[in-house]
Amino acid sequence: MKSRLLFALACTVIASVVLLYTYATKNPPEIRSITQLKTWQFTEDTSEENAAIVLPQANASWTTVESPHCFRLSDLPEKSAGFYRNKISPEATEQGQSYYLFLEGAGAVVDVFVNGEHVGQHKGAYTACWFDLTPKLHFGTENELILRITNRDLEATNCLSQSNLFYTNGGLYRSAWLVKTGGVHIYPDNGSYGVYLTPGHISEEQAELGITAYVKNSLNDEAKALVRSHITGPDGKAVGTVEKEITLPAQANEVVELQQNIPCPILWDVHQGNLYTVRTEVIVNGETVDAVTEQTGIRTIVMKDKDFILNGHKVLVRGVCKHHQDEHVWNAMSNEQLQWEMDGMMDLGVNTVRLAHYPHSRFEYRLTDQNGLLVWAENGLAGHRWDKGERAQRESKPTPVGEQITREMVRQNWNHPSIVFWSSGNETHDKTAHYYADVIRNEDSTRLVTYASAGEKPDNVDFVAGNTYQGWYWATYADFSELPTNEYVSETGAGAWTTHHVPYGTVQWSVDSFEPAEYTQMFSEYRFQTIFRNNPDGHKMFLWWNFREFFDHKFKNNRNTKGLLTLGGMPKDHYYLFQSFLRPEHPVLHLCDRDYFYRQIDPANGIKVYSNAQNVELFVNGASQGILNNGAYTLPGTAEVTPPNNDTIERTADGIVVDNVFFWKATLQPGKNVVEVRDNRNHTASMVIYQKGDTMPVSEDSPVVDLQSSNPENPALYIERPIKAQGPIYYEVDGSSDNTFDSLPTELQGSSWIATKRLSDAANHTNLTFTIGKAARIYVVYSTGSFPTSTLRNTDEQTAKEATALEADLLNAGFTDTGIAGIWRGHDLWLADNKVLVQKARRGDQITIPAHTLDYVVLIKPE
Repeated sequence: MKSRLLFALACTVIASVVLLYTYATKNPPEIRSITQLKTWQFTEDTSEENAAIVLPQANASWTTVESPHCFRLSDLPEKSAGFYRNKISPEATEQGQSYYLFLEGAGAVVDVFVNGEHVGQHKGAYTACWFDLTPKLHFGTENELILRITNRDLEATNCLSQSNLFYTNGGLYRSAWLVKTGGVHIYPDNGSYGVYLTPGHISEEQAELGITAYVKNSLNDEAKALVRSHITGPDGKAVGTVEKEITLPAQANEVVELQQNIPCPILWDVHQGNLYTVRTEVIVNGETVDAVTEQTGIRTIVMKDKDFILNGHKVLVRGVCKHHQDEHVWNAMSNEQLQWEMDGMMDLGVNTVRLAHYPHSRFEYRLTDQNGLLVWAENGLAGHRWDKGERAQRESKPTPVGEQITREMVRQNWNHPSIVFWSSGNETHDKTAHYYADVIRNEDSTRLVTYASAGEKPDNVDFVAGNTYQGWYWATYADFSELPTNEYVSETGAGAWTTHHVPYGTVQWSVDSFEPAEYTQMFSEYRFQTIFRNNPDGHKMFLWWNFREFFDHKFKNNRNTKGLLTLGGMPKDHYYLFQSFLRPEHPVLHLCDRDYFYRQIDPANGIKVYSNAQNVELFVNGASQGILNNGAYTLPGTAEVTPPNNDTIERTADGIVVDNVFFWKATLQPGKNVVEVRDNRNHTASMVIYQKGDTMPVSEDSPVVDLQSSNPENPALYIERPIKAQGPIYYEVDGSSDNTFDSLPTELQGSSWIATKRLSDAANHTNLTFTIGKAARIYVVYSTGSFPTSTLRNTDEQTAKEATALEADLLNAGFTDTGIAGIWRGHDLWLADNKVLVQKARRGDQITIPAHTLDYVVLIKPE
């Protein structure tokens, strides 16, 4: 105890002395001028692939776009080429200043021109690049800046971006910046900010911080400069200042090494984003002519006896994988969207994220630094083992460009303490991955090097992790417990679509065509119980594939459905089960299968809840169904029995206890059921679901009565609960009606609806008639036949014709146009445009919605 007190006192005294003699300012002056180039003029490049670049003629047709921007947003496929145009007007008095163009990401090859002269080229869709525009600029007048970006197959080959596992969206899909600085300045080495921060010799008493700055003299005369770094701790207190004088010949570069001792370092750790701030300045003739501010964290990461040791303590990696993609803008995501995803991962409670399969944006890595998330970063070499024919030769051997991109990944992200794993590839050629692992190791010996394997085993990485899918692509979900196969899991997961359902306990699924939520629940329950309860130490790393769905040529040739969230951002049931284990202190109480709103199965099939409470009580229509204790649930079909020879594990039909799952064999009544749960902490949750019966009672105050469908094979049902953003539209759950809402216009929120089978199926053609039970607004939402630009789909003329006819019928019946132009998803999951008509109705009014063959739904919103 005495030694600890002396140590703490010593740290306090040292810190006080440092504060007396070091520079610190909370708001240092900005030296660099940094301007985001958000608005551009864009035009397609229609030249032949691999032809010499010819800049657009004076009569070219340009459209205005906002970056981030990808080709899809201009109705062009991924593998296109295009030109982006902007204007730069440096003042005549700025002669001697340096102008750089900084592109955070351009997919996949960019050539830069100023006033028609070529400045340079960068290959690689996912790493950043800088271009020195200064030599080509005319000061005191307007200059034309043109980027030519291509993602065509041959032009973008061997750029670690062509994969069968994900889309690479061509275009200027990350932010672009114009940076003005002094003639003597910090140089952006390999696309980095030019300042590398390297903590070392870390102990409880002290650490050393190495500072490496790349300095350039772009002037025609020799320059003497002072390079100075100010270090500030995570607590906002000054740590120290170090500096070095240098003499730079004209047009010369120099690497400047500085070092600062840090007493009693505040460590960066899981969920503790303690960051040191280093402001590095270049001073010439007493004037600060450039400054770069970077952050880093002080921490150690090693492997010992197969365990991950962070700052001296063992960490079990529990997290998710994540792509850089949104349903509406694809890869051209804004920082606000990336922040939303980060908030979701923190809410989930993970300690790690694998930012697959390529380098992500600087902003994302900064968020993981700040939030204390461990990161697996990857270079883009992915999926080539599955290529066939000519494609099989892609990335089959290392290339200079692949090496450059891998090196850029390391250098551009050097300062991020969150990155503890560098990956040399995923499911690809192991010899190529081996080569890039050596590149990584030669660049950085302070982090672990890994690889995500589907059987390949490069032998020069610290560990090989497995993409293991027992119970999805092969075997049974109970085989996940096998070791060492699942000791380090870089990917695992199962698909689920919100309109696919089977009775609880049913082992039924078909990859990429029928992916019921209930099977994925069992798949997840077994895995989470295994890694959190039954054998956590046996599974050192567990990363769920994926945090969010993403576009892929898989489910319905549209997306990969293994996300814990839909592509539209709606959490699935197993998100909450994962959260209940990851955050035991955070109350979780979730009723499963809310979107299974009409159940045409055994009324006693049951009700399931995910919760980390001690006990939960269920009420159905106000009647208690009993209190269940946590740990009472048994997952069907997974009991483990050791045979007499001890060779293998057989799995019988009854068995494994899973915590945080509660299940009642409660019976639902025909028609509407109000389901409520309450836990021992007095938290509650509720939902309304309907059960099929011989008769379907209607509540006395229902706004819809005497509902009739003219097609006996397509009964209509009034669902007296609010429609849900991202939720289902139709009631079939066998894969025949996969339509869902997207976000809901404000005017429609709170509406209930009339559910049917999918009305775009001609077999379900029906007239709907009903009587208004109380005053309400009646909305009809219908597909127009057109689609958002990013889908690259032409208008469906038949749907457009049906939409015109439906609209005419309804307008003649007294409906009016709301002016709402919305979006929802068709049966094929692609976003589709819709319109909304409305009619105010009084009690007793008779409403008829005539039959048409297109997607539409009737909503009711009581006044």
